[in-house]
Amino acid sequence: MTWTPRPHEIVSDDVETLDQDECWRLLAGSTFGRLAVSDDDGADIFPINHLVNDHLVYFRSAPGTKIVSLTERPGVAFETDGTENRQRWSVVLRGTARRLDRDEEIAASGVDELHTVTRSTKWNYFAITPRTLTGVRFITDPHRSDPHHRAPEAP
Repeated sequence: MTWTPRPHEIVSDDVETLDQDECWRLLAGSTFGRLAVSDDDGADIFPINHLVNDHLVYFRSAPGTKIVSLTERPGVAFETDGTENRQRWSVVLRGTARRLDRDEEIAASGVDELHTVTRSTKWNYFAITPRTLTGVRFITDPHRSDPHHRAPEAP
């Protein structure tokens, strides 16, 4: 797996590129993200609960189009984001999803105990092996989003 910084064009004083260790720390501290898969109709995005164990991202799924897409095209992107210390961040992992088929691996990963927000039965377990990992933190100005805040006038 390689750590790939975001393209230079988007990096500015307001955007900090995160190193690989920080990306993994944020991924491991998050429980909710978005899985992007593709099929003949194009890309689709699914909200999923996840966990990180030994630099792999694990999730579970009910039967459906997500599993069909993963079987046919295992290349995926996974994104999670959040707020920490009043700063927004985003981490994107690109990799290959594979279905777990050994009980020992399922139990060792902890994915069988993963809490999910929907009631559907999710007996299909997956691991994403990363190929690239990128992350950014947005340095925000708390007044920028306040429509009533006026910037100080120049002298």
